[in-house]
Amino acid sequence: MIQAEQATRMGRQYKRGSEFPHEEFVQGAIEQHFRKAGYALDTSTHVDLLCSHPACGDAWHIEAKGVTTAIGLDFRTCLGQLLQRMSQQHVKHGIALPDMPQYRVQTAQVSPWVVDRLGLHWLFVADDGTVSIVCPIKTEFWPAP
Repeated sequence: MIQAEQATRMGRQYKRGSEFPHEEFVQGAIEQHFRKAGYALDTSTHVDLLCSHPACGDAWHIEAKGVTTAIGLDFRTCLGQLLQRMSQQHVKHGIALPDMPQYRVQTAQVSPWVVDRLGLHWLFVADDGTVSIVCPIKTEFWPAP
């Protein structure tokens, strides 16, 4: 089971439990998703998940969030953590969230041009642990930058 693989990473402790829709569940699901896809995982940093694929070089930087009592505030905090830690342009950047209407609303409130320009990916984790990735839609802006 997903939560059995987790305990404490980088001194992190999960206070809300390991079931869906809590952060420990979300963290375990994204780790399992990328591990199964052949990625090498690095959970030894303050970033929730850094991973890269040894064959193609594809790399990800992901922050995870579970349900809280202040979803909007905590979503914005998570977004800020991701933005502050963006250090490599070639890496795909994402936020992993439980697939819940409240988080779908939060992601929809981020302007599409911001999502595109920053290359943000939303990783929605279902209650069965499956991960759906919503990629940014690269659009052309006029006038071109």
